[in-house]
Amino acid sequence: YGGEEFAVLLPNTKLSGAALLAEKLRLCVESLQIPHPDSKINRYVTISLGVASVVPTLDMNPEQLVSIADKALYEAKGMGRNRVKIMA
Repeated sequence: YGGEEFAVLLPNTKLSGAALLAEKLRLCVESLQIPHPDSKINRYVTISLGVASVVPTLDMNPEQLVSIADKALYEAKGMGRNRVKIMA
C-alpha cells in the first residue's frame, strides 16, 4: 500500500475469516526466521497486521475502511509488534 505496508482485500469475507488469515500470515512470516540484525525489537523479521471489516453503503468511501485498518495496524505496532489487531 505504501512504504513497508501492503493491503489484502477479502471481499465476501467475515471479520472472523479475515482475522484467521491475518494470524496465519503472521505465523508464516515468523516461522521463516529471516534474520533482522538491525532491529531492536526482534532478531527476525515479523509483521504486524491491522484487520478491519465493513459492510459498504452507498454513502461510504473506500478511505473509511483504509482508515480503520490503518488505526488497527498502528495499535498492533504500539502493543509491541508481531501481532494482529482487529477493528470492526
